[in-house]
Amino acid sequence: MLGLFTLVVDLPGGVDIVANFLLGIVPAVVGVALLWASYRSSSRQQDPEVERLAGIKDQIVWRALAQGGRITAAEAATHAGLPEMEVEHALMSLVSEGRAAVEPGESGSIVYRIESPVAEAGSHL
Repeated sequence: MLGLFTLVVDLPGGVDIVANFLLGIVPAVVGVALLWASYRSSSRQQDPEVERLAGIKDQIVWRALAQGGRITAAEAATHAGLPEMEVEHALMSLVSEGRAAVEPGESGSIVYRIESPVAEAGSHL
């Protein structure tokens, strides 16, 4: 790389080429890279509803773990202060992610079993 640099500088007008490269092209490429990185990070931000659902799921997981790892939708809804249908949606999302398993309850209700606050890769409850 240094050899190429000295070769270009030794050419007639080589200093101009190096100056144009260092003062024009390099900052432009760096600027475009910074703009692209900023765009990518802003496009990854979740919408508020996804963040809200994630918060509900976290509440449910921690409440279930506090109760021995088992919780019903009614218990989770009462604890979270949310409608039961909304909590059932969050619970089914946990099941689809592999973070919860469905079991029959003693009174015929559906019980969700949660063993860990985070999903483990390749684990099946």
